[in-house]
Amino acid sequence: MKHIFVVNPISGKADASLYLVPKLIDAAGAAGLSYTVELTRHRGHATELARQYGESGEAVRLYACGGDGTLNEVFFGAYPYENLEVASVPCGSGNDFVRSFGEAEEFLDLADNIAGTAVTIDLAAVNGGVSAAICSVGMDSEVAYNIPKYRRLPLCGGQMAYTLSIVERILKPIGQKVRITIDGNVLTGNYLICTVCNGVAYGGGYFAAPCADLQDGILDVILVKKMSRLRAVQVLGKYKLGQHLKDGVVAPEFADIMEYRKAKNILIEPLEKPEMIVNLDGECGPAPVLDAQIMPHAARFVLPAAVYSRFAAENAVAAAW
Repeated sequence: MKHIFVVNPISGKADASLYLVPKLIDAAGAAGLSYTVELTRHRGHATELARQYGESGEAVRLYACGGDGTLNEVFFGAYPYENLEVASVPCGSGNDFVRSFGEAEEFLDLADNIAGTAVTIDLAAVNGGVSAAICSVGMDSEVAYNIPKYRRLPLCGGQMAYTLSIVERILKPIGQKVRITIDGNVLTGNYLICTVCNGVAYGGGYFAAPCADLQDGILDVILVKKMSRLRAVQVLGKYKLGQHLKDGVVAPEFADIMEYRKAKNILIEPLEKPEMIVNLDGECGPAPVLDAQIMPHAARFVLPAAVYSRFAAENAVAAAW
């Protein structure tokens, strides 16, 4: 098997081509791998590289070295090809996809990652692309969309940029009127956040879907209705920790403003504007709809050796029950 390290040099806080590539070379050499390091040069390049290796027909493991956006691009290019499997070296700003299996640090153990085992996972087809973790519309996606403009300010790092974007958004009218079609059932209302979840987390550690399972062939949908700004601040704190759901249902204190559904198909359409900001695995931009369908067992994802051992043991216990 060939091992291809797809490195996004502008992901995260430092140039990965300077600090990460030497580590990749050392780890690959120590493992005796047949390997190549590929640096991405533009948006979509990781997808192009994945398709190139897919069309070769050879067995290839693609390591997405970057954030969730880089991983999304690699999945998008790789999933149609049975000869490809995808691994993650999470060195971006959010690194949320791997939270479905463990901590980012476990995936940064390169020797363990190289010794890992691939498992099948679901993806979601969304707006002509794919989502591995979570896609959404509402206040969360609008906050993320505005962060880059604050990062350009002097002395304004990632957390400060995020805080300023939240303050800006909370001062504007909150909530938007949308039509939501969930497996043919139609809802209309004014919502603060609508998330469509394959994985458990997004936004740098917001556990929107703590019950989500990447292998169950279903999407978790969390709908948060419009509310006062004061209550929104209170709700978002517990939403981040995943405390809005208990034992697979909405916690009683949120029952009046939150709905939790399971779905295979979901369509969200704005009713007052021609477009809305859509978040797709951390990448945000305007779109006329959010249109998502589950793709069961669409991709193969590599779990580092220690993570795979824990995953296999947990699955064996679940099967015994």
